[in-house]
Amino acid sequence: DRFKAVVSTQSTGKGIKVLEPGCGRGLHVKGMAEAFPNSTFIAFDIAEEVIAQNKEENKIANIEYIVGDFCNMPQEWNGTFDYLMIFDCMHDLPHPADAMKGLKRVLKEDAMVTMVDINTSTDMVKESKNPISAALYNISLHHCMSVSLAMEGVGLGACWGVEKALEMLKEHGGWKEEEISVDLESIVRHAVYRLKKGKGLCA
Repeated sequence: DRFKAVVSTQSTGKGIKVLEPGCGRGLHVKGMAEAFPNSTFIAFDIAEEVIAQNKEENKIANIEYIVGDFCNMPQEWNGTFDYLMIFDCMHDLPHPADAMKGLKRVLKEDAMVTMVDINTSTDMVKESKNPISAALYNISLHHCMSVSLAMEGVGLGACWGVEKALEMLKEHGGWKEEEISVDLESIVRHAVYRLKKGKGLCA
């Protein structure tokens, strides 16, 4: 909604440049690209077969699908993007700290990141009082952590928690307290982190 509001009020009508790391089957980027044909989108994933499938099945003129590593984004992307959107991806990465280090680097001076992730507490005792915590930990252990650990990663998992996410965004991403806001209400069982660089998208 934040992205839609900004794009729809741009006086030039030229749109903005958007990046989605870890795009998977491309469902999010496809919906956004269709809604905003004047914006350009780059969507990448480390899985070559997924990108090949997207190129075949999700052909949209303003999306470019490429194979890429979120933990090692190319230097030629420095200062390129107005908006970066991340959906349930960060906790699966082998080296999320490296991915976070690249966020500000690839953004323009006035830009924004939206990171959507599972809404849990890093405190396991506190989280255990959540009636669905057993299911979340089960999914995290058998999928999310396994994906990361299989690539010799840190194995954060889906239940890394809001507290840990904020800590890492500040320590590794270089985001200041005043540049971060967290919405725990808009999407069920998800936390929406809004990271504002410079004046954000409203500059």
